[in-house]
This record gives sequence, structure tokens and C-alpha cells, in this order.
Amino acid sequence: MGKFVEVLKEHFKEKLISVGLHNIGVTSFLDNNGIFIILDRVEPDDLLDIKKVYSRYKKQYSTPIVVNKDFFKNAADVFCIEILELKENAKILYGENMFSELEVDDNNLRKQIEYELRSKLLILKGAFVDLPLDRKVVDNIAYRSMYNFLLILRNLLRLRGKLINDETLVEEFEKEFGIKLESFKILMNSEKMSFDKLLPVFKQYLKEVENLVEISDKILA
Repeated sequence: MGKFVEVLKEHFKEKLISVGLHNIGVTSFLDNNGIFIILDRVEPDDLLDIKKVYSRYKKQYSTPIVVNKDFFKNAADVFCIEILELKENAKILYGENMFSELEVDDNNLRKQIEYELRSKLLILKGAFVDLPLDRKVVDNIAYRSMYNFLLILRNLLRLRGKLINDETLVEEFEKEFGIKLESFKILMNSEKMSFDKLLPVFKQYLKEVENLVEISDKILA
């Protein structure tokens, strides 16, 4: 990673504002494997240059977030969850911490949580209906979507004044809101299951996500 940063510094010089690691889309007790790159401004040619360097690291890190210096400041009312994760858990590898002074309004956070819950539930159902019904596909849908929902759980607890940043997240959520998330715990802690075992867990997972949407109306009111 150090070499990657050095190449960026050499190429972009003073235009490079910040480089770091993040884990937006999962929970912060998992490894940071995302990259963010903040430039003074971002041109299409800049993306091509970053693409050339990043191609050497694709197996280690997820697709970079590449933005200009004002992007997150101007998006604090719509990307509340992402900004909070960057503010609290990003690892700055070079340059300025562009997140430390950003503030997120709770009302904006509530709106984003509701949108994320409902939209991701629709996407989850659509994927289940549309994609082939086999172990690899269902496994991919379940595991990928679960980490997004875990991030939502974390921020629902935040609205209750609890910031949980470890493996107790699901258990603490169950206690706080009186809801069972057994399928979440199975998917988090079990090794890859056979399709016969996975499908019933996934069906339960769909029901539990539906329940989350229902209780969110009360929590966010």
C-alpha cells in the first residue's frame, strides 16, 4: 500500500489532498479494505491514471472512492452513514483528514436510514426473484447484503445513544429493540453452508429484514 501512495504522490503532487483506507458498506470491526483518494479536483484523465495504478492492487482492496476536496462536505446531508464511518474509522495514510470537522444532523441520518432500509430490502427481494436459485448465488446475495444491514443496525443504535463497534453489535441491537436476528448471527458466524441449510436461513433472513423495516418506523418517528 505504501508504494501505491508514493506513486499517487509522485503523479498528482499538490493536487493530492488525502489517501486512506475505509470500510464503508461493512462494519468497522472488519478489516479496512477500501481506498479513498481525495484530489483538489477530479478530471476523467485522473481516473484513468488512478485505474492504471489500482489495477495492481485489485485483489487486496475494493474499488477506490475518488472525489474532490469538497465532495463530502457538500454531501453531509445525504451521505450521513458514510461520513460517520469515515469520520470514526477511516485510516489516513497521507495528507489531510477531511472528515474530522464534518457534522451530521440526526434528522438527516434518520432519513437516510429509512431510505437505505427500504431500498435495500427491495433490491434483496428483486435479486432473490431474478437470479438463479443455487448455493453460490444465494450465498453471495446473503453475505453481501448482510454487511450493509449491519451498518444500518449500527446507526439505528447510534440514534439511541449507543455506538457499538465490535462483534456484539447484533446482540446489543436485539436487546435494545426486542427483535430477534438469528439469521444474521448464523450468517456472520457459520462457515459456508450447503444449499439445503442455506436456503431456510436466507428465507428467515428475508423475514428479519422485513421486521427491521417495520420497527424502523417506530424508531425513526
